[in-house]
Amino acid sequence: MIFTGLIYIFLSGITMLKDIDLNDYNLNFDLHKSYFLRDCLFEEISFTLEKVPLDDESQSFTDALTIYKKLNNGILEKIEIDELIFYIQTDIAEELGIVHSELNALESEFYRLIVYIDYLRKVINNIGIILKYDKNINKEVKKKKKILITENLL
Repeated sequence: MIFTGLIYIFLSGITMLKDIDLNDYNLNFDLHKSYFLRDCLFEEISFTLEKVPLDDESQSFTDALTIYKKLNNGILEKIEIDELIFYIQTDIAEELGIVHSELNALESEFYRLIVYIDYLRKVINNIGIILKYDKNINKEVKKKKKILITENLL
């Protein structure tokens, strides 16, 4: 899993896998795989935790992973995990060329995350653990958004 460079892949006018360095992750750990996927999808997909009732009659709430897809007009649309999986395994896989071509190291790691639906679902759901317990996550997301805004102004 050694990768020394960066790769730029253009997806729907958005740079995907930009500034992703495999050395930032230990992909032997499931949570690092979830960080990797989240970072790869950062410009198009966002994840949040939202409080939802446990059931219709309960006063108790639980945290639920909520997924948003950025539309071309910049508006966020809430999507279900199945739609995200479909999007990743069809549109993104095709755009990356991982359906019909050989892969470099970064694409290969991304492919390993997305090839099996049940595994991909697990990786996505583990993002909820990251959002719930990683105290630095909000600082990191704000920093990335600030960089994106600054880049878009140039």
